Amino acid sequence: MKRLLFLFALAPLSAQAAPAPCASPPPLAEPWTSWPQSGTATAGATVSTAPRLILGKPLTATLRPGPQVQFAVPPGKTVPKSHAGIFTLAVKNPARVGIALSDAAWIDVATGTTALASVDHGHGPDCAGIRKIVWFDLSPGLHAIQIAGALKPTIRIMAADARANQPQPR
Repeated sequence: MKRLLFLFALAPLSAQAAPAPCASPPPLAEPWTSWPQSGTATAGATVSTAPRLILGKPLTATLRPGPQVQFAVPPGKTVPKSHAGIFTLAVKNPARVGIALSDAAWIDVATGTTALASVDHGHGPDCAGIRKIVWFDLSPGLHAIQIAGALKPTIRIMAADARANQPQPR
């Protein structure tokens, strides 16, 4: 009985254990160097009301209750009682673009009414505040960036060109 009580006493400690916070976050590498900058926006409920993302410029965005959002394409994942929103991104030249988020949420990119497949995904650098990065190969034009299934009403978002500030071949 004592052993069982001991295990129950330890359970809350292990459930509450979290990674130690970083003393000071390391500088971020390209294309994420501007992630600490600030900007704000309210996510759109439709593509026509969506704010524009600018490559390399992060935003802290206020999301909407999921049922209020009229997506360009059905989101790949939805969560009951979650938050969502739409942004747009204009691309001049073909580019591999990463969409970074500070918190868990689903990211879809659509051109018109066509959903685009992601080409890679992963986590941001340790201590950066970037929870996930999803990469898409985008053609020139206007694209809808859809966020769905966010548990919090605000999220940090940034779009970055994989070639940002990289030496260009001559």
